[in-house]
Amino acid sequence: MAGSEVNRVIPLTVEKCAFGGDGFAHWGSRAVFVPGTLPGEEVRVRITAEKKDFLRGAVEEVITPSPDRIKPVCSMYGQCPGCVYGHCSYEAENRLKDQQFREFAARAGFAEEKILPCIAPEPADGYRNKLTLHVNKAGAEVMVGYALSDGQTILQISGCPLVHPAINELFAKQLADPGFRHTLHHRMSLTYRHTERNGVLFYRNNLPKGTSWIRENTSCGELSCPADGFFQVNPGGVNALLQELDQVLQAFSPEVFLDLYCGAGLFSAAAARAAVPVICGADIASGSVAAARYNLKQRGREDAVLEEGDAAQLLPGMLQKHAGKRILAVLDPPRGGITGRMRQNLEALPEKSCLVYISCHPATWSRDAAVLMNHGFTPCSARMVNQFGRTAHFEIFSVFTREKQ
Repeated sequence: MAGSEVNRVIPLTVEKCAFGGDGFAHWGSRAVFVPGTLPGEEVRVRITAEKKDFLRGAVEEVITPSPDRIKPVCSMYGQCPGCVYGHCSYEAENRLKDQQFREFAARAGFAEEKILPCIAPEPADGYRNKLTLHVNKAGAEVMVGYALSDGQTILQISGCPLVHPAINELFAKQLADPGFRHTLHHRMSLTYRHTERNGVLFYRNNLPKGTSWIRENTSCGELSCPADGFFQVNPGGVNALLQELDQVLQAFSPEVFLDLYCGAGLFSAAAARAAVPVICGADIASGSVAAARYNLKQRGREDAVLEEGDAAQLLPGMLQKHAGKRILAVLDPPRGGITGRMRQNLEALPEKSCLVYISCHPATWSRDAAVLMNHGFTPCSARMVNQFGRTAHFEIFSVFTREKQ
């Protein structure tokens, strides 16, 4: 009978951590997912949900704790869905995520020997340079915090350990000010961004017109970016990605660098530093493209051709213009991964060209890696970069070469 096991308390031994952070165990022939547990732990679990193929549970007691278990630093642990690894050491978190990535890679057919050791940017906490909160107001009651998955519920917070201390400091000061709270309205969003040069920028709902660009500090130097534009949220993770790309640039020595989904030109700046003769790129966001052009101009690369528009649509023109040249393409798409149109157009990359595929979603990466390998791309290497410490997410840096069909 459906739901018949709900509220039953059972003993389990956790086998591993699944992607998303839940501990995974078996109860007889049935799979059980339990948040807040670690491999090897013996636990007592209350069943909270019964699905057709699995059960979900909540920890009643940790009988035998893992040596990797720590006391969570956040008072909201267990209520906030963000820090799924708040109960384990950062070293253990990296091992768990690395194993998860290797499982995704195996499903794609990516050989184990081509998976490189993971990269763990520091610090593990206080790294996020952007925070977006939401307001729920009913009469005199004001709640400010994270919007949960239903889009309606607000988890009220007083700060977040993942966020840069300067952002937390400003937010705490605002919360303590009755005048500030009085100006908040129902469904208002509050955005905070921090850079070393600009300090903390704060705005409500939409960015005010005329707001100056902010400057992000990277190992490629400062990069200007629209204050509401996309930029990676972990500065240490940014530099890890740049270090990986530098190695590819040095090993491959491209004549042409294609920065697909170029944003503010982060990877184009690396290509400029490597003195790649031709730099081209595209992004759908006009503000980001304008910033990318400016950033390349500041590096003496007024010749860089950075276009506003759909990268998949613009790619054939780039390839036609630079036919016969040694091409390195960097693909850093949104979470949905490579679109069908982009995949088809990537097949026009000439033989011996190189493709760097950066992804923040292992499921779409695994899907896309399998498709690429089935369409003439040879995997060279891949590794997990823990860009989003303490959360369920991570980045993937992977390299392919284009072989003749």
